[in-house]
Amino acid sequence: MKSSIKLFLAAVSLTSWFANAQQVVIKPKPEQPIIENGEHNNYLNFDFIISNTTKDTLTLTRLEVQLFDKNNRLIQQKFLDNNGTAPSINTIPEKQWNGVSESLIFNPFHEIHNLTEKLEYTFTFNNSVEVKKTVIPVHYKQLVAFSLPLKSKLLVYDGHDFYSHHRRFNYEFSPIKQLGFKGNFMRYAYDFVILNEDGKQFKGNGEENTDWYGFGFDVLAVADGEIIALETNQKDDKSFDIPSLKTNPLALYGNYVVIRHADGVYSMYGHLKQQSTAALQKGLKVKKGQKIGQIGTSGSSFFPHLHFEIRNNTNHDAEGLPSYFDNYTLFLGSTKKDMKRGGINTGDILQSK
Repeated sequence: MKSSIKLFLAAVSLTSWFANAQQVVIKPKPEQPIIENGEHNNYLNFDFIISNTTKDTLTLTRLEVQLFDKNNRLIQQKFLDNNGTAPSINTIPEKQWNGVSESLIFNPFHEIHNLTEKLEYTFTFNNSVEVKKTVIPVHYKQLVAFSLPLKSKLLVYDGHDFYSHHRRFNYEFSPIKQLGFKGNFMRYAYDFVILNEDGKQFKGNGEENTDWYGFGFDVLAVADGEIIALETNQKDDKSFDIPSLKTNPLALYGNYVVIRHADGVYSMYGHLKQQSTAALQKGLKVKKGQKIGQIGTSGSSFFPHLHFEIRNNTNHDAEGLPSYFDNYTLFLGSTKKDMKRGGINTGDILQSK
């Protein structure tokens, strides 16, 4: 009798396991993530949208990934779990779903071996419910040659590494979602700051726009193309009208220029100085290296800098695209490294040739 009860309870537990696993929906966003090529390793910049369709509370207690090569052979295995006094799973901020709900988590395994062709994720909820998800990313091929948009020594103040605010744009966050956003348009964006000869960003305390060496500095088109959107009348007062994002998602950037280089390839230059784009108009064809504006503090800008990104459209569902740049110098302390083409990262100091 006791063994029968044990078998019955085990069967009930197993049935519950399958029911819960089937009622947790996990989708990668973008559906086919892009592999960004690095000098040593590659990078994966994508999110998971997780939906709990049950009335139960689910807590993510373990997340494992296995990396496979083109022959489906295991390369590496990594995990986050709830073991220890400061569990690694806690590096994921939103890991509980209270009943029917949906939320986003950023893929925490952002650095991958350059032989990786497939990833198999295992999500464990409540220490027992396992949900598996296979992700097959695509290697990105940049068809347009880009130069840096500034002709000076500059700092990549913030890029799109795992900790960057560009990377951590949560479009599932209710206030953002209500504005209409459905993707991360700045997934691969950069904030560029001009440096003087001593490597300083500003003089004095930097409280005034004119204290910054980059304020009013010329911004250049990174490649040939056609201007398809621009704004020039916003003040350099570090503010913007949040409700206007419902109708114009680019309003975040104050004054801006968007250039179409190819189908689904647009460069966006934001926080430009008021009236610095006044000579431009939609439909104007521009050449690589042509002046298109100046650095300002319009829109959502804390200080004078250039926000730059490549994206696939200008709508609320826009997704960012990687960008590699040609012919620049990378400064590594007293060492200089000439780059014919390469990706750049948060904290890098560069100068276009």
